[in-house]
Amino acid sequence: MPMLNRPIEQSRQSGTPMNPNHTAQLFERFDPLYRGRHLPQTQNLMCYGFCCGDGWFDLVWQLSEQIEAYCQQHSEAELMAVQVKQKFGELRFYVQPKLWDVEYLIEDARVRSLQTCELTGEPGRLCKLQSGSHFSCYQTLSESKAIELGFVPTNTCIHPHLPPRPESNSQA
Repeated sequence: MPMLNRPIEQSRQSGTPMNPNHTAQLFERFDPLYRGRHLPQTQNLMCYGFCCGDGWFDLVWQLSEQIEAYCQQHSEAELMAVQVKQKFGELRFYVQPKLWDVEYLIEDARVRSLQTCELTGEPGRLCKLQSGSHFSCYQTLSESKAIELGFVPTNTCIHPHLPPRPESNSQA
């Protein structure tokens, strides 16, 4: 049952790919959101699947549900995921077109990813690989995974990528 244009294993530049079972579950349940996986890689990078660890499966699922609910409430919003990956220890979730309400949902998930081990889903914190090189490798890990993999916690602060969400003037 081929789901992708290219095998997920081809893409390791953005992190460890999510296991095929989790990938299939997300693609099947949220097919409209991830429909870009059938497009050429020059148009959409979902052909590589989810380039983050299985510990973030629930975060990606919850965010997909929130985006789906937004699209149901705003029928004009035909959002499509372009790429989902780990970068600098954070969940990065790119959609087109960009809509501020959805970007705030994505920002909430990004902040939660910095508190969730990318590999296990346990509580975690941003860590840096101990090495003598100038290259820095960051990953959000549980304490036990950090020790196992040779990472140390960082003192890096979690900075918001977006300005504070404006208060709505509408009455419910």
